[in-house]
Amino acid sequence: MDSDWQVVTRRRVPRRWQRDLRRAIADTSYVALRFSGWLAMTTLAAMGVTVLFFLMLGNFTPLGFFSQVANLGSRFVSADAVRRATFVGELRIVAILIFGVIALLRWQLLIAILVPSKGLRHG
Repeated sequence: MDSDWQVVTRRRVPRRWQRDLRRAIADTSYVALRFSGWLAMTTLAAMGVTVLFFLMLGNFTPLGFFSQVANLGSRFVSADAVRRATFVGELRIVAILIFGVIALLRWQLLIAILVPSKGLRHG
């Protein structure tokens, strides 16, 4: 009868390599997001250790903390360029060491992020 109005729909089934590519992209994106979260939290923890150091120097009082930071800032501004460069270099080394120690303390979480915990996918 109305054969002109019949619509035959075919569902496109993606090929195997397309499914594998989508899975690989999804897995890579998931690992990248988890790793960026780990990296952000480790960086924030390293910055927190630096703030804790200045709090400790100031006897854990706000006045002591801000006076230590002001002292460091005024001495940094009044120093010549060579001393500033030396201080910035030492500060980078200390920051990298602090980050490294915290990263070592959190290495198990990093391994859990990078190593797949599930078996092979079904389907």
